[in-house]
Amino acid sequence: MTSRCRYFCRRLLQMRRYYYPTIQHLPKVAFGRTAVPCTLGFSLFTWLGFNKKLSAEDELIKTIKHCVLFTQRGEYEKAEQLLHIALRQAQQMRNEAGVTYIYDVMANLALEREQLDKAKQLFVAVTQRIMAEGAKEDDPRVIHISAKLARISHLKKEYSTAKLGYDWCLSKLKNLPSEALNEMEKLIALTEDWYGRLLVDYENSNKGLDLMVSSLIRMEKLEDVEKEHIVIQMNDIATVCDHLEKYDEGISYLLQAIEIGKQLPDMDELGAVYVNLGRLYMKKMLLDKARKSCGAGWKLGVTAKNDDVKREAELCFKEIKNLS
Repeated sequence: MTSRCRYFCRRLLQMRRYYYPTIQHLPKVAFGRTAVPCTLGFSLFTWLGFNKKLSAEDELIKTIKHCVLFTQRGEYEKAEQLLHIALRQAQQMRNEAGVTYIYDVMANLALEREQLDKAKQLFVAVTQRIMAEGAKEDDPRVIHISAKLARISHLKKEYSTAKLGYDWCLSKLKNLPSEALNEMEKLIALTEDWYGRLLVDYENSNKGLDLMVSSLIRMEKLEDVEKEHIVIQMNDIATVCDHLEKYDEGISYLLQAIEIGKQLPDMDELGAVYVNLGRLYMKKMLLDKARKSCGAGWKLGVTAKNDDVKREAELCFKEIKNLS
């Protein structure tokens, strides 16, 4: 895979982060369209029952919700400022569950901003707090945070530490009772996806691809997974297929991603998927199909006013011309 193609695939991945915790267990509020991929909306507080403990603290809840909204909009400085206000509110109320929740939001925000040392410190603090309350190491919340700590090690290029972390998480998840395991499908899928990316990055291995495919299969079976996430996950798998020179498999995943994406009203990234499909067709020397795919990507880039997609589609045309 060319460095240009690798760059563009990373750009597509960066369009949808998957670190931020859920707000679905707090009282509902009309934010407009804030749907995010399921891994983006997956937090250890699924198991904490925090909504019950904070239902009476309306002012605190409102502050936290605004923090989350600012983060989803990419207004990280505003989110950070509000989180410190929320933390003071929780501390003044001596609401320990609230303090723990806010630390978790802070940790995920730091991870979203790639402030890795800060995120690690905060996740460790959250783990210490919930274990002080009686949680054991096989508690789903502890496993979830451990997966995120392994992800941080991966991003810090600490391969051995990350691998040990992912292995530990998956072994714990597989040893949970069958009834609990069903509830852990999303966490297993998240861990498999991250572990697969680690193995692809450092071992260039088929095992990494297998883990990412396993994650996708789990995600497709979950009803609360956003279709946008499935499209992007398929694109990422196709990128790995390209890297491993499994071009036919990559094309298959991108074609599936496009069929799903065409049914979504606001799938701005679909143009990038078309361009990536065009690049794979080029690898197969199917230049007419490559030209058609890159053309579709260019049109979508124009419609969405996405200069990155337009530029990549135009580069795709130039590469096709050079091969003709």
